[in-house]
Amino acid sequence: MTQPASIFDFVDEDAKRRAIEEARASVARGNVVDHDVVVEWLEQLLAGKKVHPPAAPGQT
Repeated sequence: MTQPASIFDFVDEDAKRRAIEEARASVARGNVVDHDVVVEWLEQLLAGKKVHPPAAPGQT
């Protein structure tokens, strides 16, 4: 018996392409968070602290 098609089986290639372009442009503008900052944030979460995720420079 064949499974019915799922709405998750459809990939909108145009939307995917736009999302990738937007992400690359965001990184090119410097909207990134330093690796060490992310590690520190994750360690705080693992310790049970309720902390907000770090923001990229200029993103508060």
